[in-house]
Amino acid sequence: MAVITLKIGKLVNQNYTRIHPKLSQIVRPSSYQSSQFLEDLRDVKVKYEVTKDPVDWSFVERALPPTVVPEPVKKDKYPSGWRPQADNLKDRHYFIERTKNHMIPVYLELERRNTKKTTVIRKIQGDVFKLEKDLLAFLQKESFYPIRSQVNEFAGIIKIGGDFVNAVKYFLEKRQF
Repeated sequence: MAVITLKIGKLVNQNYTRIHPKLSQIVRPSSYQSSQFLEDLRDVKVKYEVTKDPVDWSFVERALPPTVVPEPVKKDKYPSGWRPQADNLKDRHYFIERTKNHMIPVYLELERRNTKKTTVIRKIQGDVFKLEKDLLAFLQKESFYPIRSQVNEFAGIIKIGGDFVNAVKYFLEKRQF
């Protein structure tokens, strides 16, 4: 045991302290620069060439990921069942903005080891209380129990107790949100 401790102490640094005759604590250097195993890389020469040729940069730009999600191509029906948002939604009392990936912002939050489920609707603009009233009227038909909900008008969020994600998405898709 003592032989291994001494070898470790010599390998790491001379800055280790002894706590007990059988145990020792290794003190690591406080920074990367103070490590004795650090090599000076200033002398290493890597050959490279700087170019501003657009032909060369076209290959680099192809490899980079796109910075913006492209607009979806307009079709009558999509194979995944996804539907785009309608264009004429200005006459509605409320509006739900899509996410940057063009999805409906309805999420399921799980708490307390997945025993508490909450449906969250985000990005609501306009009359949030009217949307809550319409949603509860729609959801109450399918539920045996009273549905509890919470409205955050300032943040544009509605929270509904329970797992109603698919029902809320169905409700919003039928109204072309």
